[in-house]
Amino acid sequence: MHTESPDLVLANGTVITMDPKRRKVQAVAIKNGKFLAIGMNKDILKLIDQETKKVDLKGKTVLPGFIDSHVHGTSLGKDLFRINLRGVKSIDAIQQKIKRNADATNEGQWIIGRGWDQDKLVEKRYPVCSDLDEVAPNNPVLLIRVCGHLGVVNSMAMRLARIDKKTKSPQGGKIDKDPVTGQPNGILRENSLNLIFQIIPRSSEENLKELCLYACERMVKAGITTAHWIIDSLDEMRVLQQLRNSESLPLRVNVIIPVNQLTVLQKLGYAPRFGDERIRIGSVKIFTDGSLGARTAALLKPYNDAPRTKGILLYSHKKLGQLVEKVVEADLQLVIHAIGDRAIEVALKLLEETLRRTPKINHRHRIEHVSVLNLKLLRKMKELGVIASVQPHFVVSDSWIEDRLGKSRSKWTYALRKLWNSGVKMIGGSDAPVEPVSPILGIYAATANREFPKERLSIDEAISLYTINGAYGSFEENLKGSIEEGKLADIVVLSQDPYNITPEKIKDIRVEMTIVNGEIVFTRPEQGTNSYLKD
Repeated sequence: MHTESPDLVLANGTVITMDPKRRKVQAVAIKNGKFLAIGMNKDILKLIDQETKKVDLKGKTVLPGFIDSHVHGTSLGKDLFRINLRGVKSIDAIQQKIKRNADATNEGQWIIGRGWDQDKLVEKRYPVCSDLDEVAPNNPVLLIRVCGHLGVVNSMAMRLARIDKKTKSPQGGKIDKDPVTGQPNGILRENSLNLIFQIIPRSSEENLKELCLYACERMVKAGITTAHWIIDSLDEMRVLQQLRNSESLPLRVNVIIPVNQLTVLQKLGYAPRFGDERIRIGSVKIFTDGSLGARTAALLKPYNDAPRTKGILLYSHKKLGQLVEKVVEADLQLVIHAIGDRAIEVALKLLEETLRRTPKINHRHRIEHVSVLNLKLLRKMKELGVIASVQPHFVVSDSWIEDRLGKSRSKWTYALRKLWNSGVKMIGGSDAPVEPVSPILGIYAATANREFPKERLSIDEAISLYTINGAYGSFEENLKGSIEEGKLADIVVLSQDPYNITPEKIKDIRVEMTIVNGEIVFTRPEQGTNSYLKD
């Protein structure tokens, strides 16, 4: 029997708890940022007093707050200032966007865009340096492919970066050059992009704060209450901490740090899983390869549509092994980007060798994307207890996958059902801004998979990727991921019950309200205050 009156009650809804002991109720009561009680309307409404804030759900559906297990927060925020090239159909359309921007920009200032996909352009080719020079000769230009693993720059950008005929491709990168003249054509793959990134002016602290807040705003509007946020720099982490200290951070953040920042953090006295329930650090990311879209994902056999390449491994076997060992010895969770089957094979082998030397039960090391699998890799993941961090919306975007990999390999690409049936623990993310920052669209993609219907997940399985499994992915399943008494009061309110509609209609579900720690951080404007229960 509860003697405390709740701070907030939500009633008259369909509350799907994701707790197998009590799957569905009508109402929840929240006190001090945690679930005080869950149950039927009559039981929960007995608890309220004059101070209790009351929300009438009017039949809408409540789920645990969504957890996006893979998001590039600052990069998502940069959409504020970048030219949006997602969905552009031709190089001519790209040029028109660049020219409009150049005409409104001072000479010498950077022009940056992102989102193009050469497979969706009518020309079926990459834009190159000369395409950009034609419309923006007096500004340095960088256009990043949708995947973030390949970009194209113009002549001014290459001059500033001192990229010319004599420039050698860096380890883990490639500078494309004209086969006749030997001159760089503007296309930069993987680590070669760093030659450009290092000369672009860094964001000020205020600007970085603006980017982070914009990313947070987009996430809470999507029902995300926890983001596994991959940072680019320690500046970004400092800004997130400042937002947390000023109570301006509207959601929870699990910071994933790049491996090249680990030593710096250790010198600052950082300890594993440092932080609190609002922001914490516990994971380190290592890249092993690139992307399928840029043909830089490392494959065991050549690409079907580019037989001269198997992609790129970003580190030597020795160097990658040293990085893996460094993270494991620091008692941190590994977050390993590995898309191609060759990259996954190398990552699993090195992890197995490291765990043999430094054994740990329940380590929960993760492989991000795990896009191209085979039966042997699947069994090894299960054996090692590795988490598969998947991004189901890739299935929607990568309609070209069979051309890229061939029919046989494509059957093992984005193999969600095979992963689930094997017993490998799966968590779900967006990889935003690569894909839309929307768990709803992720759930839709996982359940309505048109390209590979045999890989479909059930509604319940797909939702678990973004709730209770997502919490498991950061050792927090006892704190969040389901609606249970005593857990953190993170909630998303949906316009429809995803269990009672066809998978095709899931993409039309709207997020009506997002609650973090018992506080309403987003409400759809048309909801207004009319959703409050009458006393």
